[in-house]
Amino acid sequence: MRTSSKLISLASGLLLLCGCYNYPAAPKATYGNSFSHREKDKNDDLFKGMKSLTLADAQRIALENNPDYLSAAFSINAARSKYYQALGAYSPVITADFTMKNTHSWATHQVNAADYGQPGEHRRTDSFTTSTGVSANLLLFDGLAREFNWLAAKHNVNYRKHLEADACRLLMRSVAYAYNEVLLAIENRRIADEDRKFQQVSLKDTQYKFDAGAVPLSDVLNFQILMNNADVSMIAADYQYETAVYALAVLMGYPDGTLPADLSFDGDFKSIYENMPSVEVYLDAALANRPDLKGYRDQLEVAKYQMYATYSAYSPQASAFANFGYNTNLSRYHDYEYPRSAHDYANTPSFSYGLSASWTVFNGLVRYNKVREYQAYLAVADYSVATQWFAVVREVRTAYANYIQNVKKNKLYLKTRDLSKKQRDLVDDEYRAGNAELTRLNEAQRDLVQAETNLASSYINIQNARAQLDAAVGVNTAEYYAKQSGKAGAAAPGLENAKGPHAQKAREKKTQPAGTVKLEKAVAPDQKAAADKAEAEKIAASKTEPAKKTEPVKKAAPAKKKAAPAKKAEPVKAEAVKAEAVKAEAVKAEAVKAEAVKAEPEVVVPEKKTVPEIPATATEPAKK
Repeated sequence: MRTSSKLISLASGLLLLCGCYNYPAAPKATYGNSFSHREKDKNDDLFKGMKSLTLADAQRIALENNPDYLSAAFSINAARSKYYQALGAYSPVITADFTMKNTHSWATHQVNAADYGQPGEHRRTDSFTTSTGVSANLLLFDGLAREFNWLAAKHNVNYRKHLEADACRLLMRSVAYAYNEVLLAIENRRIADEDRKFQQVSLKDTQYKFDAGAVPLSDVLNFQILMNNADVSMIAADYQYETAVYALAVLMGYPDGTLPADLSFDGDFKSIYENMPSVEVYLDAALANRPDLKGYRDQLEVAKYQMYATYSAYSPQASAFANFGYNTNLSRYHDYEYPRSAHDYANTPSFSYGLSASWTVFNGLVRYNKVREYQAYLAVADYSVATQWFAVVREVRTAYANYIQNVKKNKLYLKTRDLSKKQRDLVDDEYRAGNAELTRLNEAQRDLVQAETNLASSYINIQNARAQLDAAVGVNTAEYYAKQSGKAGAAAPGLENAKGPHAQKAREKKTQPAGTVKLEKAVAPDQKAAADKAEAEKIAASKTEPAKKTEPVKKAAPAKKKAAPAKKAEPVKAEAVKAEAVKAEAVKAEAVKAEAVKAEPEVVVPEKKTVPEIPATATEPAKK
């Protein structure tokens, strides 16, 4: 019982001297060897009472529970403790010591031992001594080695902070990718489901026709096969959804490894930013804010001060010291002369102080080679900063170009989807009326499904490009992600949390920055179809205007009464007028084309050349 009490007292004393370190424990499930019988804790209730999950919610939960990110935060504490160790070199070192010793010595078979009995008699001495001392040492000068070590430790703390920020940057990008993959899987399943419904309706109608003997059995089998293919696409979309959910749950630190089945995903993946600043704005923001680049620069400073510390080996070292001691000695003597033991006792206190200095003159070029070693490390760190600088520039330019090209592709995919939908409906009506082949209907439906899939992928690619741009710039911090509302703000992608001149350029509305790329907003399909139809009618009407201008030529018919030869000249004049009208029409078309290209510089292929409504409208009078 007494032993246990002593151990507890000793442990308490050590805690008072050393302190204790508390940190949030990892999920209890990770300590066990079973999943089905794992111990549950608060991490298992992350989604309790939550009906929908936004991207902002997912990123905030990941910041609070992702173990990889949390471990990066505690590495800062380790670096900070090392920094305090470097500061301790400026304080004196005080040491207390105590020694207790009991010594037994005796002599046997002494020769010529005068006054100490007969030869061969025993003499024994028992001594008990204690030594108590307190010493203090203070380093006065060491060639500035302490200063350089302190500065290196300080930059190492900053380096660890930048590593934590960089871990947050990469984690937020990974969460965004996983969340967007879930949305893409949901869209793919919707597309496959609509495809199946279309094939099912077509199968039902074709079955009626087959029963009436209007179509062959191969048509019925065709729609059954296509309906099965749609079912396969739905299964693939379900698997895509499950794997994306698994990845998202792990990133959020949810021990179950998947998300609740009744949890919906409220994500507006069709939002597109309209006015993009120039790429130089993003490059300036990234080079000033990327945490990994800052970390490399701090590592360069660490290498620099470590190299400076090696120069200190060439300087002398000086220190001051002070010692206080208190010694006791008790000795007992046993011999022939004294039948009873004799003893003596003495106390000897002492105190000393002074200065000490040392200087290494030569040690086999060890100091020289150590300096050369750290000079090489400095060069490595310097080139590492340059390498990372180029990597940041490449990542920003790649992310910027990726966002721009995905927005351009989205505009084309949106138009293609609307055209494919209209084409499929027309072909479907023609097939039902018996005016189109089955293969043509299959092609039209396949084109529509592919257009829907491409459009959904383009929307998700834009969101992924936005997350890629956020990570490439590195402006948004953990505090921003912890407090974000989830709604698209007025700032450009990747510059939501920018401050200073970068924010001013990114949020400027009245005058766009130089090199600004203007992007169109996504328009609803019905509005887009109406706009295309109105534009096609306008162009078709403009094409008929030159024919109306030739009507005044017919009023010159009275000239026929004056002279018969005028009738032969009439066709020549009409042809000349017609040629002038065609030439004017061509000039007008070129002007309209030039204006369109000037108004939309971001479109690579002029879209007005491929509007399908134009031929249909222009040839409608001919059909009548």
